[in-house]
Amino acid sequence: MIPYLDFATFTIAGATFHTFGLLVALGVLLGHWIMTARNRALGLGPSTEVDLFALVGFASAFFFAHFFDVIFYRPDLVRRDWTELFKVHHGLSSFGGFVGTFIGCTAFFRFRKVDAWAFSDLAAYAFPFGWLFGRAGCSVAHDHKGHLTDSWLAVRFPDGPRYDLGLIELALTPILVAVVVLVARRDRRPGMITGALAVAYPFIRFPLDFFRATDLGEESDPRHLGLTPAQWACFALLAVGLWVTSRARRHAALPEKA
Repeated sequence: MIPYLDFATFTIAGATFHTFGLLVALGVLLGHWIMTARNRALGLGPSTEVDLFALVGFASAFFFAHFFDVIFYRPDLVRRDWTELFKVHHGLSSFGGFVGTFIGCTAFFRFRKVDAWAFSDLAAYAFPFGWLFGRAGCSVAHDHKGHLTDSWLAVRFPDGPRYDLGLIELALTPILVAVVVLVARRDRRPGMITGALAVAYPFIRFPLDFFRATDLGEESDPRHLGLTPAQWACFALLAVGLWVTSRARRHAALPEKA
């Protein structure tokens, strides 16, 4: 079994830092750097436009990630204290982040009049690289507990060996990296990377959620007709991915930069 290591916080010169926040910040910075570098290679637009696009996408992602977390996973908490809606540091939902990114980027495309498909691909290409750091943060914080098990994949949590789903998804995220890199190399039609990523992620997330803990009381993810909110969202994401891919097939390939 995998040992339980507590790296949730660390102290430097008397100041305490949260490892999860640090890793997420590194993921955001890496994602922005990759978007900028890819934009420069493709010549899609000025770097300031990409900077604004990234800022809007990240900001809306974090806001809606928390909003979805408290609405769909912890509604009782909101009923007790409505200000929890605005305490972003108290919990994040990955699918809420996806929805937030979509809303923020759609607004950006509407007002900035850029190529929505090509810019979406910038974000989709960078996403799994940053996601590696995000899920590394989840594995350090141990905030995605699975059910008790004696599997060799289990982590020795203080209350018994469990699956650590953040750690498992971290180990599977290189698949998403491979998907976007391969599609980017083989198909230059705008939208193909976005569609491929949206199709691929549900095949990782949907089965993993069957291993989420059910014995943690209020900490356990709620189930609706036997599925978690994220599993239901997987159906929607898969449908969106298939639709985007079908639309992208009609596009002309991006020209090679001179």
